[in-house]
Amino acid sequence: MRYIKFLFALSTLFFFAACDKHHEDGETTELTITFKALYDGQPLEKNKLYDYSTYKVEFSQFNTYLSDIKLLKGTAETLVSEIEWVNFTPDFATDNKAVDVTIKATVPSDHYTGIKMGYGVKPSLNAKRPSDFAAGHPLNKEVEFWPGWKSYIFNKIEGQGDSDNDGTPDIFMLFHCGSDKVYREYSFEKEIHVHDATSSVAVEFDLKNLFYTNNTWWDMTASGNQATSNLATDVRVAQVLMDNFDEATTLK
Repeated sequence: MRYIKFLFALSTLFFFAACDKHHEDGETTELTITFKALYDGQPLEKNKLYDYSTYKVEFSQFNTYLSDIKLLKGTAETLVSEIEWVNFTPDFATDNKAVDVTIKATVPSDHYTGIKMGYGVKPSLNAKRPSDFAAGHPLNKEVEFWPGWKSYIFNKIEGQGDSDNDGTPDIFMLFHCGSDKVYREYSFEKEIHVHDATSSVAVEFDLKNLFYTNNTWWDMTASGNQATSNLATDVRVAQVLMDNFDEATTLK
């Protein structure tokens, strides 16, 4: 009996050693991360009427910067990408459906416990200008930079709504968040096994959950809530939205 128990313990040891073998041997694997835009759990569509409180809204644009995308394993962090510009609503898309945006990175083969991301452009990069980066770099975009604020525009969410349901839009959404004051970092738990060519994870941003938190809708009938301010000293609206991105993000 003792011999059998010894063999069982030995086999268990080899099993766990095999699980970590790839990482210990320094092997790497290509990981695919796919970013998706949703509304109420369904793929986002431009210019589609969505239920919002007691009225309807529609979205025409949604893009965002993400900094320091990292895989987590306990307290250890593995960098996947320092900066990405994710545009779900490109101007020349074939239809109004939001596009899925995919990035690929070669990372150590391992079993990870989640992902950490910075929402916006981290301060060390936000201190630079588009001219500081080569053509094709995510930060070489003049239209995504706000000279008056000396900041990149962290994300753009635009659209319109009809608060009195008379068929004529009277809400005009123009949310452009920016400045170091509203930069946020969030971590999300999920088992991510990176071991072969099919290794992948999806990151979903649900705009309903961005505007509907704690069973309360962000009141777009108030004119001051329909847009972020042009004043660098007024980040009230931007802070609310950036705080809500935590609840609006899900890993699948």
